Amino acid sequence: MIIPVRLLRDRPLQQQLYEQVRALILSSRLPAGMRMPSTRMLAGQCAVSRITVLLVYERLIAEGYLRTVPAKGTFVHGLGTDGQAAAPDDAAHPAGAAEAPVGRSDGRLFPAARWRALVRGALDHLDRLADGADRGEPVLRRAIARWLSNARGMAVEAEQVVLAHGRRHALHIAAHLLLRPGSRAVVETPGDADAALLLAGTGATLVAVPVDADGLRTGQLPAGPVALALLTPEHQQPLGAVMSLDRRQALLAWATTAGAVVVADECAAELRYQEADVPPLMQLDRDGVVIQVGDFAASLGPAVTLGYLVVPPRLASVAHEASRVMGPYEGRLEAAALAGLLDSGFYARHLHQVRQIYLRRRDALVRALRRQFGEDTGIAGLAAGLHLAWTPPSALGGADAVAAAARRTGLDAGCVEDRVVLLGFGAGSERQLEASVEAMAGILAAPGTQVCGGLAAPDRRPGDRPPADGGMMS
Repeated sequence: MIIPVRLLRDRPLQQQLYEQVRALILSSRLPAGMRMPSTRMLAGQCAVSRITVLLVYERLIAEGYLRTVPAKGTFVHGLGTDGQAAAPDDAAHPAGAAEAPVGRSDGRLFPAARWRALVRGALDHLDRLADGADRGEPVLRRAIARWLSNARGMAVEAEQVVLAHGRRHALHIAAHLLLRPGSRAVVETPGDADAALLLAGTGATLVAVPVDADGLRTGQLPAGPVALALLTPEHQQPLGAVMSLDRRQALLAWATTAGAVVVADECAAELRYQEADVPPLMQLDRDGVVIQVGDFAASLGPAVTLGYLVVPPRLASVAHEASRVMGPYEGRLEAAALAGLLDSGFYARHLHQVRQIYLRRRDALVRALRRQFGEDTGIAGLAAGLHLAWTPPSALGGADAVAAAARRTGLDAGCVEDRVVLLGFGAGSERQLEASVEAMAGILAAPGTQVCGGLAAPDRRPGDRPPADGGMMS
């Protein structure tokens, strides 16, 4: 589907796209009920970043011009009798919201027996859990500070640790602390679309900077002032690159000059499969310009909902106040249990064990891909995390179709910009992963079939009638 828009380079692209799509809806050239193209498709048509389209869709939904239907897509909303946009659907999901992220952990690896014992122990001392409530559970903040100091070589004090209800809540706190309407925020492209929408919700203007095999391309960072730069330096989401030392140093120098705070999201970074040859950004930071965001979901599973920020000493007081305003962390029993895991050394042993399990699963997936698609098939993002990035042979078709075939076999799969397939290896056994890749190869190689949206459909032959929905024959 082609949307008739024409963007000029002498005006902000996001505003132009918004105005033109809105005008097409008001003139009924985009009629009520029409399904809009995906954000990826429209971004490709307009030669803009997907984030630009995501933000336009989000604004049009908020104003009632578009609506989303879960599992179906984004549609033009009907206009009211006064010619204005219909009232927004409160149940609508954000436009272009990403599929469930690829890279699920295995809940069966959760140390339930030890966790249960620690919670029982905490219940025997409920009176102690009320201490220090204004700044989160102090025992856990001290435990996280010690863990980061010992495991990551970071000089962290407990006062710098701000607790949150998960990693996303931690990003909310950082956004509330640093952004105001009209602020500029740098995000990665491709990147975490949900996190970008979170930042845009503050009224900030997003500046998308591309990534490559060495992480964020710091040579393309904008001149200041910039309030915030959000990136994933340890395992770039979604492509898995580890940011090089040269670029980390260039990023920090830029942040100091531009007046920016770098928010380093360490999603799944604790699952590193090789010795880190570059230090964390916060360890390199000499000017207090880095906030680190983390959680324990990859290593312990999604049942442990706690997240945290580590802020520079100069921001500690205002960060705790922002946490209080946004809703402070109140999981006292969870905090006590997690502190017990960290301080007893149990978490370090558990982390070593699950790393070995996930490493074997990662290697099984890599072997299976190379066995089925060739030793030189493009695989990246192997240094950490619970998914890898695979560039399938072009003969297999677009990444959407390949990912759909992968999901049919039970693989945890998604895609990026119709060129890279993301494959998770956390939730399946080695044997299951190998069998699924073999089955996927069979689906993709089956004669007379092509994969369309997850269904195997027969190729059309000359003389066949077009499909009823008006789709084009290949």
